[in-house]
Amino acid sequence: MLLEKGGFYKGQYHTFFQQNPKSFNFQDKNGILFQMRPNYLITFTIALAFIHPAPARALKESTIKIAGTEFQLVTIGPGTFTMGSDSGDGDERPVHKVTIDYSFDIGKTEITVGQFRAFVKDTAYKTGAERHDGAWYCPCPDQIGGARNKNWQEPGFEQTEDHPVVCISYNDTKAFCKWLTEKSGKHFRPPTEAEWEYACRAGTTGNHAGDVKQVAWFDMTSNAKTHPVAKKKPNAWGLYDMHGNVWEWCEDYYYRHYRNAPTDGSANTTLEVAAEAASRHVLRSGAWCRPDSSCTSSFRYPAHRTFRECGTGFRIVRCSKPPSAKAALPALSVKKPRKSSARSTPAKLTLTVGDIGFDFIRIDPGTFVMGSPRVILDIANMTYEMPAHKVTIDYSYYIGRTEITLEQFDLFVEDTAYVTEAEKQGWALLGDQEWRSEFLSDWRFHGFVQTDTEPVTHISYYDAIAFCSWLSEKTGRHIRLPSEAEWEYACRASTTGRYAGDLDEMGWHRWNSNKRTYPVARKKPNLWGLYDMHGNVWEWVQDMWHYDCNDAPTDGSAWLESTGSGRVGVTRGGSFGAPPWLCRSYIRMWTLFGEMVNQKNGFRIAMALDPKRKLN
Repeated sequence: MLLEKGGFYKGQYHTFFQQNPKSFNFQDKNGILFQMRPNYLITFTIALAFIHPAPARALKESTIKIAGTEFQLVTIGPGTFTMGSDSGDGDERPVHKVTIDYSFDIGKTEITVGQFRAFVKDTAYKTGAERHDGAWYCPCPDQIGGARNKNWQEPGFEQTEDHPVVCISYNDTKAFCKWLTEKSGKHFRPPTEAEWEYACRAGTTGNHAGDVKQVAWFDMTSNAKTHPVAKKKPNAWGLYDMHGNVWEWCEDYYYRHYRNAPTDGSANTTLEVAAEAASRHVLRSGAWCRPDSSCTSSFRYPAHRTFRECGTGFRIVRCSKPPSAKAALPALSVKKPRKSSARSTPAKLTLTVGDIGFDFIRIDPGTFVMGSPRVILDIANMTYEMPAHKVTIDYSYYIGRTEITLEQFDLFVEDTAYVTEAEKQGWALLGDQEWRSEFLSDWRFHGFVQTDTEPVTHISYYDAIAFCSWLSEKTGRHIRLPSEAEWEYACRASTTGRYAGDLDEMGWHRWNSNKRTYPVARKKPNLWGLYDMHGNVWEWVQDMWHYDCNDAPTDGSAWLESTGSGRVGVTRGGSFGAPPWLCRSYIRMWTLFGEMVNQKNGFRIAMALDPKRKLN
């Protein structure tokens, strides 16, 4: 036989010698012939271990009983593996080695309806879907959208006690783990990303830990529903449904790449955004409603801790508390910029990456009245722009002369292999008065032909943040989104009316756009040289959403405290699909950060005057 990587392990040699009691011959990789006898078994096995050590394997299985319900666990031993993928999305890179030097017990299956029911009966717990606005109905044909009556007991399809529980948020997952911890006296939690991928791969290195049709329920095999756990084949370590069936929550905060990620199995606790309430956790595994490309061992999906859909579930881990997490790159600072003099800085500035320029206009200090001077009620009788209040910005800053264009965003994607939120979820929202979901709608496929100089569309808050982080790295400058106050101050450009000039001369809106974007800087600029502050695309700002302006910052800084779930941000300026009254200088639009990407959303960037990038 040929001795090579992937050869026999110790137990297999015992069987071989029983069948060949006298001796046997083998060749090494250089073609040298060896003869072995049974009395050399121990020496041979030890030598082979140095040549090719066996990967870590599941050590044992165990069962615990809590509230009359059994939970099966598989012990995973220490080991080293390669995490990530060079063929996957940009957030699966760089590929890196991770060494887990401890054992942990992981659920043999995803948590089932029956197991979750035992928790609910014992605690009277109500999930986020039950307490609030239901859950998202999974992205299947003609079924996208929120549904108030969807929850773990009514997910939209029939389930038995052995089906994986769904419509579960990260917060629900943590509550369940806390209950298990209190009941058992052992520490339970969701797996870290590294633990999850290590257990999923089970010693494999490909996209899936086996034939995907044999191990996973996904969109082509699921018949548009979940299936009882453990009906497909397990992986090599005895774990079921690590691919597909339902998404599984992980401990880690999501970060857009693996640079400086923990390499010891611990969770990444670095925030990608400044406001903790807006941060996201990682979902793994894929789901019954997703393609097999989303069910790989390395695929990552970010979602807010309150997010729940009829494809979100979880798996548990039992072990001592994990090693302290090593921080990845720190989040960009969005503290109020230091007071600075503009005397030594140019009124206009261009940064160049490759052969593509990014033009900025310097905005100098000043005081203005922010918000609406009169009461304007929306359809829900809300006064989002009230009360009007004075804001004093005592520092200078740069803001983008135009909205970020298709060409500029394409440069970012080409350099990073970044995949936008709309691309990951596979759909976006389109429409004016009647909103509808559209499959395969994203910044590349927007429903009309765009030129390179038109503003990029289908951009989520997180897409904009990722772009700013990338441009900061490329230029050494502190690139960020403007705060709401900075945006409105720049938009008004010392004016006090509803618009900073004649709207038709300055902006593309519903009545003059023919339902599409136009190249930036084609209309007239405002008095400070900024284009398209009214219309074309909605522009993201840093701030969290608030239903009025009471207690808003008055110094130009972003309002990062959240009174809600943290899933909602603010866009400004109106768009090509908005009527004129939604393009006012003070208009504020309630916009979900990531889960519901709007076709008409884009962004504009800002920059501190200090040329040094400030991270803290």
